Amino acid sequence: MGAELHYTQRGGDITYHGPHQAILYPIISLRDIGFGARKYVETLELTMIELASLHGVKAHAGESGETGVWVGERKIGAIGVRISSGITSHGVAFNIDPDLSYFEHIVPCGIADKEVTSLKREVDSDLPAEELIHEQLISCFVRLFGYNNVIWKDNPSLCDQQS
Repeated sequence: MGAELHYTQRGGDITYHGPHQAILYPIISLRDIGFGARKYVETLELTMIELASLHGVKAHAGESGETGVWVGERKIGAIGVRISSGITSHGVAFNIDPDLSYFEHIVPCGIADKEVTSLKREVDSDLPAEELIHEQLISCFVRLFGYNNVIWKDNPSLCDQQS
């Protein structure tokens, strides 16, 4: 398939990152924001649920033992984090329109017999530009994590949120 394999020190099993996914790997101090590990993961899930809802997709957190975000029984967003000394690394992958065939060769997040889906597959209309969806993911993250002094470095005109 031409896929490369990289070993990392994060939670979860094998995952796939590729074109047409929105990837968010925050590096933050949980102590500084007053979060424990569970609240952090649950808020990452809520971030992706909110992103899906912006496009009319009803997503939900997984059942017990099924981290990530689901549309029915289909996984649309994965979470794999590492927390060391209260500092986070790694994060989330939200499927915008990736080649879903890659997921046929792995057990996504160690959960067998579950299908993987994408935002493109779940919506009835055209999606906006992927860059906008990436920005929406960041905006959802910023809001749900309570950040209120954020400056966008790549394109400050898009969202200069200083309040």
